[in-house]
Amino acid sequence: MKPGLIRVAVAALCVALGMALGAGPLQHSNSERDKELAAQKAEVTRKQHQVDSLKRTTAFAESFAKATGPALTRGALAGHAVALVTLPGADPALVDQVKADVAAAQGQVTAQVALAATMGKSSSRQLVDALTSQMLTQAPGVTVPADAGGYVRFGALLARALGTSGTPAQSAYDTTAVGIVSGLQSADLVTLTQPVSARAGLAIVVAGPEARSDAAAADNAVPVTILQAFGAQVPTVVVGSTGAASSRGVIGALRSTPGAHPAVSTVDSVETAMGRVCAVLALAARARGTVGQYGAVNAADGPLPGAKP
Repeated sequence: MKPGLIRVAVAALCVALGMALGAGPLQHSNSERDKELAAQKAEVTRKQHQVDSLKRTTAFAESFAKATGPALTRGALAGHAVALVTLPGADPALVDQVKADVAAAQGQVTAQVALAATMGKSSSRQLVDALTSQMLTQAPGVTVPADAGGYVRFGALLARALGTSGTPAQSAYDTTAVGIVSGLQSADLVTLTQPVSARAGLAIVVAGPEARSDAAAADNAVPVTILQAFGAQVPTVVVGSTGAASSRGVIGALRSTPGAHPAVSTVDSVETAMGRVCAVLALAARARGTVGQYGAVNAADGPLPGAKP
């Protein structure tokens, strides 16, 4: 066969083969790809509709809580003095909102104390051990187990300085309390954001955000130990954001520590109006002797007191 005819024959064969492939496997592959893309787009659209629905539901719950919250909490804390304690990293805006909610419920905030950043880390252990051991000898009436560590002593001392056992609802800021607060201030372990005017029968503690890593979350053992000791002396509610209830948050750590359950109530999601309503109601319930774990994240006792599923 002549070379020219060979080239023509080869070209014709290639064209024929291309048409066959286009009508066969390649065309089938393109069709399957189009179907997969269409299915993926449909799934994305479905997920987006779910997200939009959740946003609308959340907005409705927020609006409802804002509208009904004042009526639900009005007078709930009347006659009660409340000590406000903030843990390291607590959002100042959230702290202000919680304080305003307590006042709106006719509670009286008699002190506002912030724990220093060092009190959120185990590196403070040596200082706290030495200081609280000495302070305990100068604080009559403060008793802790003989084998108690520094953080337990710290919690018990702070409780004596800021609160009562719930009865009476308010007590004088006496010389023992003054001495404890002065000692903790001198060691830069606490800061008084609002001077102590009286010892309170209730306490509300605002937690910081969740830790950034599992390793950092190990330090949550420090505030958990302090709050257990503190809550054993003063009826206490610990509140925080949704993230604070995660496995890396202080509230999450409290809820997973069996010994903490009888000592403190917890409320998560207080960045929402519903969460803040719950915080006030939980504080009022704590005044009546009820301890519970409330909120939206792994809350064993439901979204708010009296609403356990």
